[in-house]
Amino acid sequence: MENPPARLTEKTDLIFDIGMHRGKDTDFYLKKGFRVVAVEANPTHVRQAQQRFSKQIECSHLVVVPAAISTAPGRIAFYINLDKDDWGTISPDFALRNEQLGTRSQKVEVDAVTLQSIMQKHGVPYYMKIDIEGADTLCLEGLHHFDQRPRFVSIEIDLISFADGFASIVHLWNLGYRDFKLVNQANNKRVTCPNPPREGIFVPARFDAHTSGPFGEESPGEWLDIEALLARYQKIMHEQRLFGASGKYYHTPLRHLSKWTRRLVGWEPVGWYDLHARFTETSEAE
Repeated sequence: MENPPARLTEKTDLIFDIGMHRGKDTDFYLKKGFRVVAVEANPTHVRQAQQRFSKQIECSHLVVVPAAISTAPGRIAFYINLDKDDWGTISPDFALRNEQLGTRSQKVEVDAVTLQSIMQKHGVPYYMKIDIEGADTLCLEGLHHFDQRPRFVSIEIDLISFADGFASIVHLWNLGYRDFKLVNQANNKRVTCPNPPREGIFVPARFDAHTSGPFGEESPGEWLDIEALLARYQKIMHEQRLFGASGKYYHTPLRHLSKWTRRLVGWEPVGWYDLHARFTETSEAE
């Protein structure tokens, strides 16, 4: 017997911030008028958020889940990056990559939860931001257990392995998402929120490298179909192989020449990218 077609969740004011980090995105979502469930494995970030957002937690506008997303509940190894605290990960491969890039990690043990358990408790969100170094796909896999979909999902797209990034795109396609954007996070400082707003309340927010930026219909750029998305992703991967963090010329003067040339001619910088996906009524009909 075939599974019933996926359907859009009812309009809700709920956002999942999976990979809360220092809470900048959570703060933005709260100011936009949304309720937030924020998931964070780094104990330091959890303590800071509990203090910073104590009033929002008390009035149930915010729930902080102090755990890592995993395939099963229990305890799990988590690698805290001591030099770039946004690079915390449950993936030993990511931790090794980070060390090869010149950073140090500290291995600790934290609680683990599944995305399914969070959704069963709190419901299907309107928007799900996913940024959990090396484990974003676990959340996409978790969505397959439900017949409702968030209207919007964003993940950090893989910039080392095209196959891994393509696998994430396939997950989103199989989940029913048909509209996509690849947003260069190096452009965050240039991004502003539209007024009148297209999502929630207008907030004159400014963004930086530790924020995901606007979401949903306020995310920058035009929505792409799957063919245009894959063409753009292939172009980005070519640039990353040359000038990205693991690229051929990253540690050479050519990288600095490339940055100068891009600024001069107005091309976007080589940065990290978020993939945004939109589930539409057309998706639902398919």
